[in-house]
Amino acid sequence: MEASSRVDDRETKWSLPLPNTYTYALAISACARCNKGELALSILDQMETNASSDKTLVEPNTWVYNAAIAACSESNQQTQSKAKAANLLTALKILEKMEKFTSNGANGPDTVSYNTVFSLLDATSFNALKEMNDDDKTDEMSRLKRHDRFADVVIDLLDSMREHGISRDAITYYNAIMACGLDSQDALEIFRLCIHDKDFIENATMKDSQLHLKGRAASGVVFVANAALSVASITGDMPVVSEVVADLSSIGANMNSESIRHIVRALGNIGDCEMILALLICLRGQDFANDLMKERYSIDVLSNLSKSSIPMIEEEIYSAAITSSLRHDQLGVADQVLLSMKKNGLNLNQNSLKEIILEYCRMAIDSSKEEFKIARLMKRQEPDISVHGIVEPIYITSLARAKAAMTMLKGIEEPSPGLLSPVAKACCAAGLWQEARSIVRRMHRAAIRELQQDTGPPSMIVKGEFLAELPRLHRSLLKYCAKGGNITPALNFADDIQFLASKIRQHGRSLRGLKTREEESEAVLLSSRLLMDIETPDNVPETDFSNAGALHSILERPIGLTGQDWKLILIAASRGGHWKVCVGTLPFIRPYVKETHPMYARDFFPTESNLGRSRPSLARLNRKYDRIARALTAAILCFEARSQYAWAIRAIDDWVEWSGRRPRKEAVASACRVLAKRYRGQEVINLVARVMSIPEIRHSDDDAPDDDIDYTYEKALYTEAINALYKFGMYDEADQLYAEGAANGHLPWAVMEDSDASNVKLDLHGMSIAVAHSAICVSLQKETARSSDGSGWDKDAIIITGTGRRSGERFRPVLTAEVQKMLHGQFVPPLGAVSVPGNKGMLKIPKEDIVDWFDHQRRQKRDRLLAVAEAMRDITSGERIERALMQSSNRLERALRQKYENVDEEAE
Repeated sequence: MEASSRVDDRETKWSLPLPNTYTYALAISACARCNKGELALSILDQMETNASSDKTLVEPNTWVYNAAIAACSESNQQTQSKAKAANLLTALKILEKMEKFTSNGANGPDTVSYNTVFSLLDATSFNALKEMNDDDKTDEMSRLKRHDRFADVVIDLLDSMREHGISRDAITYYNAIMACGLDSQDALEIFRLCIHDKDFIENATMKDSQLHLKGRAASGVVFVANAALSVASITGDMPVVSEVVADLSSIGANMNSESIRHIVRALGNIGDCEMILALLICLRGQDFANDLMKERYSIDVLSNLSKSSIPMIEEEIYSAAITSSLRHDQLGVADQVLLSMKKNGLNLNQNSLKEIILEYCRMAIDSSKEEFKIARLMKRQEPDISVHGIVEPIYITSLARAKAAMTMLKGIEEPSPGLLSPVAKACCAAGLWQEARSIVRRMHRAAIRELQQDTGPPSMIVKGEFLAELPRLHRSLLKYCAKGGNITPALNFADDIQFLASKIRQHGRSLRGLKTREEESEAVLLSSRLLMDIETPDNVPETDFSNAGALHSILERPIGLTGQDWKLILIAASRGGHWKVCVGTLPFIRPYVKETHPMYARDFFPTESNLGRSRPSLARLNRKYDRIARALTAAILCFEARSQYAWAIRAIDDWVEWSGRRPRKEAVASACRVLAKRYRGQEVINLVARVMSIPEIRHSDDDAPDDDIDYTYEKALYTEAINALYKFGMYDEADQLYAEGAANGHLPWAVMEDSDASNVKLDLHGMSIAVAHSAICVSLQKETARSSDGSGWDKDAIIITGTGRRSGERFRPVLTAEVQKMLHGQFVPPLGAVSVPGNKGMLKIPKEDIVDWFDHQRRQKRDRLLAVAEAMRDITSGERIERALMQSSNRLERALRQKYENVDEEAE
């Protein structure tokens, strides 16, 4: 009985075996492949801690440490320089620990360890580590900080390998050269270290030592030379290319086809497409072309190629030549290379065709920019050729290149989103809207197929390449529509975007077991309804992607239309003159504007939270508002062009309610202009007063531009409103606005304090003609009103216009000739102004003219009051009503008499 009970105890206490070295290594490697670098390092720490506390457990060996360094390499794919520097520092710590083990004779680093560290090195991480605090005195930090050049760090690691007796292979030197980035001189220096490394050269020439390297690395020193050539080809450093080829020849090695491709790219980056043709001819074994290469760049191509490889006619070399020629718009050279390919029976492969398509897309977009510049220049010279301010370029070059890209796209099997997106942009840039929309719909269908794969739990990661690319593409396409004022394509794109967004919402609700809302089908076509005279519904559905399942992790921004997208649609409608579309689009942008209201900032409610989340700062809300505020300006400009003053006022009032801020001064100025154009001066005054009553939301000092310190929002608003009123002859309303602005300190008061008893000085510096007119009227009225009547005025007026010594503002001064023209033509009676002797920037108005002008103003005021009193007397006495009734009875009597006469004539 005792024996059986012991057996039962052993069965109940059974557990998994303890992890060994292979288990830890495989776990760390799996985490590295899944970009879980932090988890991999935590497993290594756990292994070291367990081994130090329990001697029976396994310790990390070289394989485990190499897996941990590889985890740092996988985590280094992120873009933040500080994060990359931290990963590099972690890898160096592991390497330093392994180097200490070497002295003990166990678990030391090997070639793979250093190769992985070299792949982590780059100049950005090096500079970030150099800026770290000096308090950190670790060995790996001192290794970095004692070098001023990044190349010295790489060379130090190579020396460390030599000191520890670790062999260097082709991958070691390849990674070391590629770590140099764009510094071709450093790449040349490391390559020369490679060819002077006797151990490496001896091992590289032995076939047995090359068996552990596969692919391009099996070529040994040529593989390293190609790395140096690739760095030099990026910068177009032909002297370095020549020296690398010469050094390669000095050790008896020959170039391969990859080396030739790097030389072609180097020639292309310096724009020497003629020598690309010469190089291709040289590869056929032509000595005269080889002499041209030696004469211009000191590169002997034929001597550095094996005789068995001549002629070297390969598709990849010709494709690189075509791509390099297209990059510099050398279509003739590219055409010759293509014809040569056909003669030699070569066809472009898929990768080469993709590169050529991308180059054609780039050329189409660049040509479109030039065509827009020409269209803008023609618009300035002949303003009447444009309709509603639309810039209509003539698509010629961009159209041809976009069509060529579309044609070549048909030869690509299963094109990636990175290829379809540039083609769609090129089509939009060339005005091929239907073709662009077909590509977008094609990508949407692929995205929906990716969406259908998301059927697992929310934690499951879905590889959504199309879903990740679409938000950036949508924004770019709408920008092209806004640039040219093409509202119809913009709304078509909006329909497609909203349809895809509705599919994502339906998918998210189906994963949660919820029913689809009925308004989803109607939301798809909301944007297309903007072209019709249909009122926008009040219950505008808002896009919510917070519960999009596993797709939420790959969506950098929402796929549905955001506030920025609606802003671009408004700009497109504004430039196209579609004011009704602007009216219908404003409700869609409302929720995004309301999100920026200052009441949601934590600065005002530091202890509260918004819907369970921390409130954003006011500075963040300000930046968000600034990105969307142009939408109102675009709408108001369209209302101004179409004389829709009522909608302009309504839009500003709604915007103020939504945002809780003052509208941009450009929008308010546009509204003032359209009101003044319809001679509604009092409404201009009311609008300015309404906007000025809104409390200002001040930005931080860092965000405020230095140029706007003097030209404040208030000064700009008053100035633009006065200019609009002055342009349409509403001088009294303009004078009223100037008086208010000067009284509140927003506009400069024209009367100078140092005016003496003999004259009054008016300083008009920094004023426009309209503001100067109001300043003169208001100032003279105020000064002359101090006396009981105008006859008591005995001062001349001195006006400083442009060259007075007191000019301290940076704005354009009022010219003397323009002020004289204004005083003679717009004052009744005219004010005679003469230049002050010795100062052409000052004008003098005689006191007699000022008295006559004041008397005329007083008589006009009295006449207006008498006219108003006469009208009121007629109304109150009933005489006007009696006259109106008598006139009506007389008209009725004449009509009856005429009717009876007509009846008598018909009876006879």
